[in-house]
Amino acid sequence: MPKVLHIGPCDTPGGMANVMRTLAEYPPEGWEAELLSSHTVGSPWAKWKAYRRARKELIRRCRSAEERPDVVHLHTAADWSWRRKRRFAQMAHKAGIPNIVHIHSGKFDSWLGTPNSRRCKAMCIDLKKRKSHTVVLSSYWRSKLETYLGRISVVNNPVSPHLQPGNSQVNHPHMLLMGRNDPVKGHQFASKVCEQVRETFPELRLTMTGISSTSHDWISAVGWVSESKKLDLLQSATILMLPSAFEGQPLVAIEALSCGLPVLASDRVHGLPSAVNVAAFQDVGMWVDKVIQMLTELPNSELLLEQAKPYSAPLISEKWGLLYASILFPN
Repeated sequence: MPKVLHIGPCDTPGGMANVMRTLAEYPPEGWEAELLSSHTVGSPWAKWKAYRRARKELIRRCRSAEERPDVVHLHTAADWSWRRKRRFAQMAHKAGIPNIVHIHSGKFDSWLGTPNSRRCKAMCIDLKKRKSHTVVLSSYWRSKLETYLGRISVVNNPVSPHLQPGNSQVNHPHMLLMGRNDPVKGHQFASKVCEQVRETFPELRLTMTGISSTSHDWISAVGWVSESKKLDLLQSATILMLPSAFEGQPLVAIEALSCGLPVLASDRVHGLPSAVNVAAFQDVGMWVDKVIQMLTELPNSELLLEQAKPYSAPLISEKWGLLYASILFPN
């Protein structure tokens, strides 16, 4: 049975780790899938050691008749994430193993600069030399990055079938923001919006992951949460807020739709289903109006669930199976 080895930050909290774990849990039919962590949370030294351990482990597996992968599937963001993954691509190619460069970042185009930039030319040379197969998360990102990197395949993020609507009824308006503690995720902006919405809906509460403290008694700062807690939040919230400055294809938005939870996203977030509501980035007034409208109107749960179906892990797994097969057995 052929084996795919996923390399990336599978042990680091975040959407990329969830994607990796879901792909490993639902490999294509007839395939085995394993995970190799290349990153850790901590100091630069700790991250360097994690990267070195992963390199050593990949070398060992490539030399093992029993554990040698048939495809190395690299999960990358921009900047240093790619700089590390290019070495894994080099190692896989040297061992005669096909590799996939799976781009998750929502700022890869800005990081590359222009198609004629030194950074972009260097990456193109790397991809060509290692015979890497580049994959992005949506047609939007393919249209953006093919100018930079050449031929690109599209495979959407997968959503675990465990994520389904709950049975509990929401009694009070409950906003939800899920993301790491980073300015690009918009925690402070979400607080400003909800503070103004509370003038119309005084019982409104806001739950935010990624942060562990707040000065408002109507905000719950819950830090990082387990998968079971995440599901509970998605099933009990009224609206998921996604005010990010950029995203690749935020997995939590698709997970929310799978739970029948309406989503309001920044217009800087691309590659999401049409059922997702959109408001201008950092426009507090527009966000307040949109939230009030969404809290006033009943959501079309059937539409949300229908638009989440194409992202179901078994269906996405089939697409990866076709891509893996095309790489191993090219025409």
